[in-house]
Amino acid sequence: MNSLKYKDLAFLSSEIDKSATTLSTLGFLLSEDVNIQQLQNINLIDNAYDRNSEKLRIMERLRLLNVAQRWDTQYSVLAPASKQLVSTNTYVNYDLAAVKRILSPDWSYKEMTIQNIKHMRFVRHIVKPKSKAADLENAGIIVEISFPVEYITKDLDTFKLAGKGDPFMLSEDGNVILNKSSNKEMAGEIEDLLKTDSLILTGGSHIVSIRGDDYLISMAKVETLNWYLVDYVPMHSVLQPIVKSQYLFYGSVALLLAMSLLAGYLLYRNVQRPIGLLIRNVKRLQEGNYAARITANPKNEFSYLFHRFNDMAAETERLIQKVYVEELHRREADLKQLQSQINPHFLYNCFALIRSLARLDKKESVMRISMHLSNYYRYTTRVEKQTAALQEELQLLQSYLEIQQFHIQHLSYEIEVPEEMLKLEMPRLLLQPIVENAVLHGIERYEGDGLIRIVGWSDERKHTIRVEDNGSGMTEEELAKLELAIREQPDDNTGCALWNIRQRLLFQFGQEAVLRFERRAEGGVAVSVSWPRGQSE
Repeated sequence: MNSLKYKDLAFLSSEIDKSATTLSTLGFLLSEDVNIQQLQNINLIDNAYDRNSEKLRIMERLRLLNVAQRWDTQYSVLAPASKQLVSTNTYVNYDLAAVKRILSPDWSYKEMTIQNIKHMRFVRHIVKPKSKAADLENAGIIVEISFPVEYITKDLDTFKLAGKGDPFMLSEDGNVILNKSSNKEMAGEIEDLLKTDSLILTGGSHIVSIRGDDYLISMAKVETLNWYLVDYVPMHSVLQPIVKSQYLFYGSVALLLAMSLLAGYLLYRNVQRPIGLLIRNVKRLQEGNYAARITANPKNEFSYLFHRFNDMAAETERLIQKVYVEELHRREADLKQLQSQINPHFLYNCFALIRSLARLDKKESVMRISMHLSNYYRYTTRVEKQTAALQEELQLLQSYLEIQQFHIQHLSYEIEVPEEMLKLEMPRLLLQPIVENAVLHGIERYEGDGLIRIVGWSDERKHTIRVEDNGSGMTEEELAKLELAIREQPDDNTGCALWNIRQRLLFQFGQEAVLRFERRAEGGVAVSVSWPRGQSE
C-alpha cells in the first residue's frame, strides 16, 4: 500500500515537474530567438508603425507558445536598452524595478502585482547575457515566465477526486498550496510535524500518529519547483479494504475446504472405487485369467464401462481360442511356403550332376556337392524358427554358390562381411533369392567370367548387405519396372520372391528397411538390403 500510494503521488509530481520543465525550456528558446532579441534594438526603427508591427509579431509568437501549453502562462520579454516590454498580459507595463524585486534565476513562489492586485505566482527569469543578471540596466533582454497557483490547485483537486487522499504542496520555507476542499487544520499539523521530524528530507511514505490516530503520509519532490507534494490518508481507511478482503479470503478458504472434502468423498465413492475395481480386473486379464468379470453396478457412467469390459473379456477369450486355431494353420502354411522354396529343377539338376560326376569317377566332387546340397536343404526345410543369424544365411549362400560353380564353370564369388555383423538376426531365406536371381539372370547369360560379390557394412544408422554381379545387367526402364513390381501384390503371372523379401523386411524391421536396385558402372546389377540399427542386435 505504501508503494501504491507513493507511485500515485510520484505520477502527479512528475506531471507538475514536466510542465514546469517545459515552460523553462520554452523560456530559454525565447531568449535565444533572434527575432525576439530585436526588441532591444527596436528604437532604431524610425517608423512608429513598423516598431509597433515588430512588437505585435513578438507578442503573437508569445501567445502561440502559451496556447500550446497545459497551463495559462504569462510570458514577458523586457529590453532595458530600449525600455520596451512585450507580454501575453496586456495589463503589464515596463517596470524594471519590480523585476529586480522578484528576480529569480530558478522557479520561485513570489507575490506579483498586476493592475494593483497582488497575486501569488511561480516565476522565473532568464537574463541574456547571463553575466548581466546583477546589472539588469545593461542586460540585453529579460524573459519572465510565470503562472498562477490556481493551476496547481486544480491538479490537486483532480487528484483528490480520484480518491487519492487530501494532497497539498509544501515548500522548505513553509509556503503551502492547498486543494480547494483541503482540511487546513490537518494540513497545518502535518506541516509542523514534517518540520520537526525532518521527514521532508527523505521523501517516500511514512506512518505517523496525529491526535492518537495513525496516518499514512506520502511525499514526492517536484524537482523543478523545489517543492514537496504531500498526501495523507488515515490508516483505518487504508486497512479497511484489506481487512475486509482478509475476512472474505478466510471465509472462502473454509467454504472451499468443506466443498473439497465433500467432493473428495464423492470422487472416492463414485470414481476411485470403480477405477480400482476396474484396474484389479484388468490385472487379472493381464495374468491370463480371461474368465474375469465385473459384477458391480454403480448406477453411473462406470456401469456402461463395466458392461463393455465384460464384453471385451468375453470377446478376448473367444479370440484367443480363434488365434490358437489360426496359429496352427499359420505353421502349416509356413511349412508349405518353405517346402515351396525347394526348387525341383534345381534338385533334379543337382542329382543329374552327381550322376555325371560319379560316372566320371570324381568322388571328391560328388562328396563336396552332396555335402553342400544336404546343408542347403537342411537349412531351407527348418520351420521351428522364423529368424536366423546372418552367419547361417551366409553359409547357405556359400553352399548354394559352391553347387552352382559345378553347373557354371565361369562363376566365382566373394563374401566380405565384418565379423561383428555375423550374429545379427534376420528373417530366414532372405538373401538366397537375391543371389539366385544374380546367378540365373545375370551370370548364367553372361559369356565372360562371372563374379558374385556379397559385402556387408554398418554405419551409425543402419546395417547393409549388398549383392553385386557383373553379368548382363538391366536397363533403367527394366529397373524402374522392377521397383514398381515389388510394391504391388503379385499374381499368378508374376514372381513373388522379391516382393516376399520386401514384405518380410517391412514386417521385421519397419518402414525404414529398404530393398534397393542399382545398375553398376562396371556392368551388372547391385541389390542392397538395409535395415536400421538396434532392430536386430
